[in-house]
Amino acid sequence: MVDDQLLYRSLKGQTSDEEERIVRRWRMAGPGNEERYQELSRVLAAASRGFSWPASTPPATLEILEEAARRRAARSQRRWPGWAPIALVSVAAAATLLLAVGVWRMAQRAETLAITELVTGPEETTTIGLTDGTVVRLGGSSQLRFDPQSDQRTVHLKGRAYFAVAKQPGRPFRVKTEGGELVVLGTRFDVDAQAADLRMVVVEGRVAVAAARGGQTRVSAGQVSRVVDGRLLPTQRVPDASGETKWVGRFLAFQNTPLRQVGRDIERVYGVRVVVDTTIADRTITTWLADRSLAEVLRIVCAVSVATCANQDGVVTISGS
Repeated sequence: MVDDQLLYRSLKGQTSDEEERIVRRWRMAGPGNEERYQELSRVLAAASRGFSWPASTPPATLEILEEAARRRAARSQRRWPGWAPIALVSVAAAATLLLAVGVWRMAQRAETLAITELVTGPEETTTIGLTDGTVVRLGGSSQLRFDPQSDQRTVHLKGRAYFAVAKQPGRPFRVKTEGGELVVLGTRFDVDAQAADLRMVVVEGRVAVAAARGGQTRVSAGQVSRVVDGRLLPTQRVPDASGETKWVGRFLAFQNTPLRQVGRDIERVYGVRVVVDTTIADRTITTWLADRSLAEVLRIVCAVSVATCANQDGVVTISGS
């Protein structure tokens, strides 16, 4: 059960490792939970500075803030076993998604769901969050398979997916394809796996590639790796790694990402100029946003980073508050 008291203690850094895992799973269970967490973050930040919300704050936002601040009663929330998927979010055509349900139990009015396979149709793009904090954006005509009983962070991919992998020391994240295997510790990368062929672009961090029929390498940010018929080809550099991932649409995923990079990603996805105050440019955030308007993105990003966002004449500024 996740209540406001636990969330506030998490925001203050007063939770145990187990409690923090519970909070992380709850946040990733759906966009509504993440929004609530971020609103509470703003309430806490405002309270710590001893001022009230400005008169310009939209009434709807004020209602959310006031309700979040006073509500302490626990709500039924989803809990998820193992490290595997916890929820499907931002599904454009959920009725056509094929889900292989591994476990479904009811306990204390909470649902427990373990998904073992996710398949999308030709025109579908969807997002799934994992309990370890990793987020996956799955493209059309693709399949992502899990083993919910395994303690290893391993998925099997056919088709295209964008991964924002959460760092867990000593627990690498593995993506297995017919063409080869990818191993990462925490990064963002795009994979297109078709039969024994594989194309992978690293947006942030590094990824180890082991081709099915020979060849291993490490691929850094801004580089692309290809495997053809199970054999590794030489790594190449691309001018704009983020530009290679335009297929994900209005999707942003950050794993301890500095605000300067957050600003660049917002520019790329929403076509606006973003200016980040140098005094907070190194401040990092961890969150993800799928199919949101620019206004929603700015509200959430600035709530998470405890910053101030303004959008005037197509120029967005993110400054300290």
